[in-house]
Formats: sequence, structure tokens, C-alpha cells
Amino acid sequence: MTKRLHLSLSDLQSRLSPFEPEEARWAIEDCLLGRISPAIAIARMVLATGSAEETEALVDAAEREWEPPVPAALTQLIRLLRKNRRGCHQIAEMLNEHPDPHHRFASPEEGIETCREFFDRAVDRSEEASVAAWSLGDPRLLGKGTKEVVDLFERWRLLGPGRRTLEIGCGIGRLEAALAPWVAEAHGIDISPKMIEAARRRCAGLPNVFLSLGSGRDLAGFSDGGLDLVFAVDSFPYIRNVGWDLADAHFREAARVLCPGGDFVLLNFSYRDDTATDVSEVRFLARAHGFEVETAGQRPFRFWDGVAFHLRRSGPSPPAPLPEGEG
Repeated sequence: MTKRLHLSLSDLQSRLSPFEPEEARWAIEDCLLGRISPAIAIARMVLATGSAEETEALVDAAEREWEPPVPAALTQLIRLLRKNRRGCHQIAEMLNEHPDPHHRFASPEEGIETCREFFDRAVDRSEEASVAAWSLGDPRLLGKGTKEVVDLFERWRLLGPGRRTLEIGCGIGRLEAALAPWVAEAHGIDISPKMIEAARRRCAGLPNVFLSLGSGRDLAGFSDGGLDLVFAVDSFPYIRNVGWDLADAHFREAARVLCPGGDFVLLNFSYRDDTATDVSEVRFLARAHGFEVETAGQRPFRFWDGVAFHLRRSGPSPPAPLPEGEG
């Protein structure tokens, strides 16, 4: 029988304290404590180190901290990393070009264009990694994360044969393809022409999937009250990073295109790693634009680490003023 190891935070911190950068060390700790999946841990380490080679060196060093048996989560992480070396190189290159989440753009136009150029380059490197660094470029891993999202939508009763859905930032169309059997219409928009090109190829033959290039500023082209579900999976952080006004505009637009009682779902609102502030801002925008908050700040996934917000349209949508302290 395999010996089961008991891991404590103090033990992990003692073993891993020399490891740098600290963000990479935290990723290993969180993985070994079961807080995040090995795939998420690898993506975080690559982001922290900027290198697939340095990430592998850190993992090898972590393995040497234990006499056999090595913790099961660390064994899984090592196997996944070695199996996906090429994908880790791709995400390292991609993340090194990622727009700085702390940068303030001179205008929404500058921010939107920066994101458009980044995603056009990213999808050329790896379609899977361009929409989810944690996929490590592996279609199987991306499919696993995609299924988690569809399963959540089913639990929240957001799907059905008469439902019309819209994804803001649809990327390569992975969710449109997955939702097509469950809804009447699955619409997706993206600011990246190359993303839309990939999405159309992947969704070819699905007559209820509709994909189009968006401006990044609004939901023009969709009629008032014509949709049952609007959602954004890991795309709203880019909108929020461009600026408060653009986030406000998308809440206003979501309220406009949703039918009464329609659902607005955000899986990640920002990348600032401050859930309390995200919850506060989402509640502020929801109140300003006539949404009731059903869920705010939950982490409902096992494989992915997305933070979930579920709003329901309930009333009119007046313009939202800038929250106190926002510059």
C-alpha cells in the first residue's frame, strides 16, 4: 500500500523557503496543499520565472526535497510538466508578451489595439494556450477546463433548447462548440481577427453557432432584449484593465441585450488577485445597471482557478458613476 503523506503549510514553507521567485514557490505550495491543480501551478510558475527551463529546474529541486515517496501532487505536476515541455515553451513566449495588467492606457483605443495585437500573435503560437495558459497547449487539458465551465452553466440552469447565448471574447470558439448541443443559438464575438478565423474553423458545420469580429467597445449588432445569457470566460480582466469606463460600458450593454431575467456571467473580473475588490466593483456595477447578484466571488472549479460572478437582469440600466477612489 502506498504511504500517504501528511503535508502542512509550515513543513512546505520550511522545505521550499529558499526557492525563488516567491510567486513560483507559492504556486508549488498551493498545488501540494490541493488549492490549485498542477496545470494551474505550472502556468503560474512559468509566468513567475518567465522560462520553461527555470520552471522545470524549480520542480526538480522541489522533488529533491523529499525522500521517496514524493507527494502525489508533486508527482502529477512533474509528469504534466515533462509531458508538455513544448507547450510550456509556447506559454513562456506568450506570457512574456502579455499586456501589463498594471499599465494605464492613454485611451480605450490604445488598450483595445494592444490586446488585439497580443491575441493575434498568441493564437499563431498555440490556439489552446492563447485562450488558457493553464492548458499548456494541450487540447485534452483545454477540454477538461471547458467541460468545467459547461457543467457550471448546467448546475446554474443557464442552458436549454430555447436559450440564446453570447460570449464576450470567444477566442477560438471552444465554448460555442461545447454549448451548441445545449442551446438554440451560441453567439461569440472577439476583437482578434485571427481568433475569429480559428473559431470559425473549429465550429464549421454547427448551424446554430454565430461568430463575429467585435469592436471591443460595445455589443453593437445585438438587439435590445434579444439574448438569454451573456458571459465572459477569462476575457473581462482585459476589459477592466483597459479602464473603468470600458467595464461600465460592457455592463450597460449586457443589460441592454439581455431579456428580462437574463443572466450575465463573468468568470474572472480582473487579474489583480484581490477578490474582495472585484466583488465590490461587480456589486457596484450590478446595482447601477439593474442586475441582481446571484453569486459573487465563488471559486466553483476543481481544475481551473476562475472566480465566478453570476448576475441576473432585473431592471433599468442608468449610467454608473466612477466608484470612490477610482482614478
